[in-house]
Order: sequence, then structure tokens, then C-alpha cells
Amino acid sequence: MTPALKASARHWISGTVIAFTGVAVSRGVASGFEGRPHALFALAGQLVALGGLFIILLGIRRRLSRANADGPPPGP
Repeated sequence: MTPALKASARHWISGTVIAFTGVAVSRGVASGFEGRPHALFALAGQLVALGGLFIILLGIRRRLSRANADGPPPGP
């Protein structure tokens, strides 16, 4: 496995775990509360889930930039 794919895999794994944790907080923990605490836990879980997706996005971006750097130079 090339270093770019290893870095990408780390981003995918960590981003997926973080995103699922955010979903669990938003759907599981927040459902145990009512009113304002419910809204706060739901919002926090959704933000954590979006953070996980952002980490996956960074991994994809890094892999694409490394793939473009390793490719042939542009033609005339």
C-alpha cells in the first residue's frame, strides 16, 4: 500500500468513527433528554458527525493532491 493510500485510509477510518459517534450522540443520547438539553445534544452530535465527514474530505483531498503530484507533467 502506498503512503498516500495509508494516509487516506487513516482519514477514512478516523472520520467514519467520529461521524458514527456524532450520529450516536445525536440520535441516542439526545433522545434521553427533553427540551433544551435535547436540542444541545442533537446539535453537538450533528456537528461532530459533520466533523467526521470533514476529516474524510481532507483524506480524499490529500490523496488527490499526492496523485496529481506523482503524475506526469502537463503536456505542451
